[in-house]
Amino acid sequence: MTNLPSIADFYANKSIFVTGGTGFIGKMIVEKLLRSCKDINTIYLLARPKKDKSSADRLQEMLNSPLFDKIREKNPEALNKIVLVNGDVAMENLGLSETDQKKLCDNVNVIIHSAATINFNEPLKVAIATNLQSVRELIKLARKVENLNVLVHVSTAYTKWYDFDVKEIFHKPNNDPNEVIEMCKTLSDEEINKRTKSLLGKHVNTYTYSKSLAEYLVSVEGKGLPIAIIRPSAVLSSVKEPFPGWIDNWAGHTLYVYMMARGLLRVFHMNGDYLCDCIPADHTVNITIAAGWKVGTDKSTKNKEPEIYQIATGSENPIKWKEMFDPLQYYARNYPLTDVLWYPTYKYRKSEKVARFETFVTQLIPAYIGDFAMKITGRKPRLVKTQKFIERNYNSVRFVVNEPIVFRTENYHKLAASMNENDLKEFDFDLRKIDWKKYIENYYFGARKYLWKQKDGNYPVLKKKVVRLKYANYVFMGTSIAASLYFLNSAKNLLFKKNQDC
Repeated sequence: MTNLPSIADFYANKSIFVTGGTGFIGKMIVEKLLRSCKDINTIYLLARPKKDKSSADRLQEMLNSPLFDKIREKNPEALNKIVLVNGDVAMENLGLSETDQKKLCDNVNVIIHSAATINFNEPLKVAIATNLQSVRELIKLARKVENLNVLVHVSTAYTKWYDFDVKEIFHKPNNDPNEVIEMCKTLSDEEINKRTKSLLGKHVNTYTYSKSLAEYLVSVEGKGLPIAIIRPSAVLSSVKEPFPGWIDNWAGHTLYVYMMARGLLRVFHMNGDYLCDCIPADHTVNITIAAGWKVGTDKSTKNKEPEIYQIATGSENPIKWKEMFDPLQYYARNYPLTDVLWYPTYKYRKSEKVARFETFVTQLIPAYIGDFAMKITGRKPRLVKTQKFIERNYNSVRFVVNEPIVFRTENYHKLAASMNENDLKEFDFDLRKIDWKKYIENYYFGARKYLWKQKDGNYPVLKKKVVRLKYANYVFMGTSIAASLYFLNSAKNLLFKKNQDC
């Protein structure tokens, strides 16, 4: 352990500029800083208007969420330290006015860049503007900041997942980041869409592609700046802070858990014995803050290549896909959702052909039948559309569940070793201490309450509904199997008859 100040002492009297501060991880970073680093000076929070809400409305909505309950109860004055800055990371100069640029350059000491579009199917132009161009603009701003201690960039562990053994080093991409930015600026949407597949190369979605380019841009254009890069694997609900089970984001596995719980997703093309690498959101937040402290205080990191901190459970506290989803299936059956449509169940299939066939029989056929019933009763058909949505999203993340990816975490351990005992407790990111059984339970009920907006208490009535759906499922599956055997037998007899006629 080195003789460094505590994390709270490092952030004391400092001003922090946070991008993505209204997003899932960003607002948790803001909450944790206000709660555990009570002497910080100011948090400048970048936000933009969205749909029919102003940036001020979005900030107020964020502060009213359950996430900030502890601060509102114990230290409500701390919320006054948040200063809203209007802007947009996808724009030149982050959409900042000249006045706000000067304010940030004169006052900021720490920059935490957590803004990103995490939609894996985002059009390439949007992904590049938000995830790549924003980094270039942020580095330009950082070079103008008079008293910058550290810039922390939140990335992803999947920047080069196809190596399968991912180390805490930079990976040179096939395309030059600046050339891709200019291409997306100058070419039409139609032309970019035509080139997207060839540009992505081994990446199967625009998210990991744009984030990999962003990291390389940091390594090249961020030279000389004190930079830390955080690479989390799939981020799910909190394990402890500010309370167990907090989640209000659909990313990671949460969309698929919801679809399974509603009975709409029943077959996974995956190897259930492969590792399900996921981490709690509060561990991601804590390592982000701790890495900023380490790079900002440790003089040995000055003028070195940016420090990369990978945080992933696979090598620390592994859990298999089936060990994650089996308990979730149990909770979906015994604590059902109010909008459950079919019996919650799932199967994992290693064979893509088998998975596709079973998906067709157990998901698509019921969807077409359901849409037909909706149409003739005057309601809007939506089940087939939902199935196509599930397939499109699954295709963009299939590499996660079908490849044995290992993430190295040497710097993660070095960071923990440099922290004092109190900081290790206050900014805990020890993945080895996760009790997966309890965590999965809190994850389900947290998502049920905060994200899926389900009310507690009506479980006996809902369980009766699930039992009825269970027997209906048996009838449907029996009918489907009988019909399939009938058509196969008919086809066999027809073929046999033709051969006899010949």
